[in-house]
Amino acid sequence: MRGATGGIILLITLASLSCSRDVGDVDTSRPAEFGFQTNLQTSLVEEGRSAYLRYCTGCHGDSGDGNGKAARFLHPRPRNFVVANFKFSSVRSGQLPSDADLRRTIVNGLKGSAMPPFELLPARTVDALITFIKTFSPKWKERPQVSPIPRVEDPYRRDQAKGIARGNVIYHGYAQCWNCHPAYADEASLNRYRGMVGSAPLTAFRANLDQAVGKPNAEGEVVYPPDFRRDFVRSGADIDSLYRSIAAGITGTAMPTWVDSMEIPGENPGDPPLVETEDLWAMAYYLQDLIKQRPKKFSEEQVVLRDRRHTIVRPGELPTPVTEATEVGTEDFEEAEEFEEEDE
Repeated sequence: MRGATGGIILLITLASLSCSRDVGDVDTSRPAEFGFQTNLQTSLVEEGRSAYLRYCTGCHGDSGDGNGKAARFLHPRPRNFVVANFKFSSVRSGQLPSDADLRRTIVNGLKGSAMPPFELLPARTVDALITFIKTFSPKWKERPQVSPIPRVEDPYRRDQAKGIARGNVIYHGYAQCWNCHPAYADEASLNRYRGMVGSAPLTAFRANLDQAVGKPNAEGEVVYPPDFRRDFVRSGADIDSLYRSIAAGITGTAMPTWVDSMEIPGENPGDPPLVETEDLWAMAYYLQDLIKQRPKKFSEEQVVLRDRRHTIVRPGELPTPVTEATEVGTEDFEEAEEFEEEDE
């Protein structure tokens, strides 16, 4: 009997193998739609919808338009996933971010804003949120996936003081970041730095060089670029994050992509370049040095007022875009001028 049983089992096994050869190899590493089972994409969208309603809808809104119940109290407003202008990414300004970029923002949050870090969420939940967020805008289907910006070698990692000094020159002399951010040097130094990168001196500079300039973003909302000695840097103050923001730019704002504009040859053949891509690292080290100078706690005399008055928006209404002309009300000037006098 044992021999007969063993023979039957052998025949069944051979028949099964024969059938498997007829239908070909089956990929069992991914869920398949069969009965109550769904594919991975569908499953992530549903999981992401549930997580979004729990963690995100209060600010970003049920429809992902950035108009949640709390949005009227926030400045800048929460990200509008329908428009899909994602500010912080590793790709060139104006392009859609990678999943790694979205994951970094969700997990780390944006410092100094209403976007908190969700570092305790399981990786699967974060992946699900990313998948669901992409359902709000057709751009994710219309635009192809792009590559991150090139990451050149950091020549200043072992000599950061040299990087800080070089970054000072590039920030003020070549990139002229003080057109939006504050200048951290006087006018004479600015022209000296310009000469070091082959630019002619300027005869006039903008007013209030020591202050940031508010400019409208893609949604028409006036935002201020950070004063690195005072303000938080949203996407991180480590060197890699600073390099990424400088090189890639900030989508939807006046901050351009610098990685494609960092080449100025020497004045004569054979001379070293006046500006090169590696100088992006120098700017990162310079900005980090400015950030380290930020006091842990400001005194009243160190506070700079920036009026960000907004009309309360009722549920169902859309906010009116803020412009330079409407940003500050005349009734607020008396208080602001009085505070500025104290600051002087």
